[in-house]
Amino acid sequence: MKLTSRSKKIILLLLEEENYTAIHTIAERVNVSSRTVLRELNSIENWMNDNGILLEKKKGTGIRINIPKNRREGLKNTILREKADLTYSPEQRLALLKAELLKNTEITKLFTLTKLFDVTEGTISADLDKLVPWMEKYKLRIIKKPGLGVYVEGNEIAFRSAMISLIYEQFHEAEIINIIFNREKEELDIEEIKNRISLEILDITDIINLERIQKFLHLVERRLNLQFADNSFIALVIRISITIQRCLKGKLISGFDNIKMDVPKDDLFYLVKEWFLSPENSFPGVITQEEIKYMVIHIKGAEIQERHGSLKDTDEIKIYDLTKEVIYIAERETGIYLEDNERLLRGLAGHLKMAVYRIRMQLDIMNPLLEDIKEMYPELYKTAVKCAKFIEEKENIILPEDEIAYLATHIGAAVKEEKNNALFIYRAVLVCTNDIGVAQLLVSEIERVFTNIRISSIISVMDMDIVRLAQKHIDFIITTVELLVTELPTILVNPILNEADIKHIQYVLENFLPENKNYSRVIAAQLEDKVTRLKLYSDYVLQLIHNYLFIEQVAADSIMELNHFISRSLAKAGEDRKQIEKDLNNKQEKGSAILKYKGVVLYHLHSKAVRELGMTVIKLKEPMDRFDTFIFLSMPLNPDRYAAELINEVTRKIISSDFAMEFKQSSQEEIMFEINQILDSFIQNKVMETTIK
Repeated sequence: MKLTSRSKKIILLLLEEENYTAIHTIAERVNVSSRTVLRELNSIENWMNDNGILLEKKKGTGIRINIPKNRREGLKNTILREKADLTYSPEQRLALLKAELLKNTEITKLFTLTKLFDVTEGTISADLDKLVPWMEKYKLRIIKKPGLGVYVEGNEIAFRSAMISLIYEQFHEAEIINIIFNREKEELDIEEIKNRISLEILDITDIINLERIQKFLHLVERRLNLQFADNSFIALVIRISITIQRCLKGKLISGFDNIKMDVPKDDLFYLVKEWFLSPENSFPGVITQEEIKYMVIHIKGAEIQERHGSLKDTDEIKIYDLTKEVIYIAERETGIYLEDNERLLRGLAGHLKMAVYRIRMQLDIMNPLLEDIKEMYPELYKTAVKCAKFIEEKENIILPEDEIAYLATHIGAAVKEEKNNALFIYRAVLVCTNDIGVAQLLVSEIERVFTNIRISSIISVMDMDIVRLAQKHIDFIITTVELLVTELPTILVNPILNEADIKHIQYVLENFLPENKNYSRVIAAQLEDKVTRLKLYSDYVLQLIHNYLFIEQVAADSIMELNHFISRSLAKAGEDRKQIEKDLNNKQEKGSAILKYKGVVLYHLHSKAVRELGMTVIKLKEPMDRFDTFIFLSMPLNPDRYAAELINEVTRKIISSDFAMEFKQSSQEEIMFEINQILDSFIQNKVMETTIK
């Protein structure tokens, strides 16, 4: 058998050392992940066995080549003389053929393709036949012109959809992350990238502008005060990159019905237009208004990271109600109680909100894990199908299979979490870029298979801090993203755990990790984290109880008068009163009431003059614009996630039940009793969540 160029590097490195070398040391020196090194070891070991050489392994220490010193130079020469195997497999050839056909704007001769792949014309013709179903999936046709060549026919939207799908098929997100984010801020080695993922596929994107696109999306996040989910951020970078590349080649969008829809001329529209047409970019003369509108629609359809804020409008309340019904269906189908799973409710509601928008705008929904989910979790997928039918009836839309698979991951993560009662020895974190449903499903599956592993948290690759992880007594990292440099043992797995991943994790545990005998340290560290969180929740609950005000028979003829009264009720110092009144006026000028329902108005007051959480209920002597009861939930200007989560829960209970009417019809004592019930339920749920299993 032939060695790959990477295997040759690893062997040459081992020949330089007589002592054992750790896997992570090899990974750093070869500039790959530890998982990649472990994957290469099988072929290296087979090659060495064929040549009568012993590769020794020592648990917790590393590996070495056990041969006399006088044989090392001879083996080095043998390795250097051996030619690495660079031939394409049939699967690689099909992927590169897709890329070649999609990027070419003219007819390609079959002779050109035979030379490119070093195969016969008959093989190329057979490959083209195999690609027909794939192309048809994206409404593209392969046209063969006898004597002339072959080309692909279809509209520009279809071409771009196929290109994005090809990238997700061929690239692990680790490779995309390394190219897009270049986390170590080193110069990108373009030649190395081309050797690994092929020039043909790389040329679909505009790699020169990847960093510029990344900075633009961060600008969008800052201007719009949001944060894209990692997988949405990556998808937007790829889409904008392909858009630029196609426009530079003169391939523009046309005849797309949704483009004719009125795209609001809001801050996002002008921000996208300004960036695309900026003279600082190298493409201002080729980007049309239609392209700008199309990108605005896609950015609006991107998923943002979950935030523990309040419900803002009736559309969000509607989505939450829809999500609750979906959860009820999932609960009925799986037999697992899910109604009180707040993480599932928030995560799934946020996802469904953007999914419905994308479907209505006929945007691409691509789930690279679709086939894996259908194959590995068939019952879970059937449950998601039933949930999807309910959504389709309520929203009058059709959910594609890719979206149903996303539903399955959210539901599956919650189901697995409820079933998981295992005891763990090794403490790990999961580093990933996928949406929270996929990540939670992966965590649950790892913990189900390996009862001696505990995943303490899920971390975005963009937020990973190795030093902080080491201080938290993490034994190793499990990641779906190839990490170039870490100080902790790292295991790279697929987003959907397969048999190869299971064997790989087991191999690392048995051969390269020392046995974790200090389990009490792990439990102590974990207990400290959980008690700290519980104390924060308890402190915020006490703040709401202590800072509760109920005031009746308030005389106010206008919002300004009411705000003036509230500011004097909440603050003693003059400057604080002025600041609160100013903040209240600003919010109400913008129409930012959380709830207006049957005479009740609910506001969130964020102010730097507010130091603690509080709740104020005002009943007017005479109604103002048909409203006589006003509720103010007050909080500091930038509350942490624990405070925001509590405020969100109180708001949700008020909005999603008849509790709002209690404020109109009940006495002060009755209202306080109901509020205490909400707070008691909240803190009990947090106690249950923080129980060590």
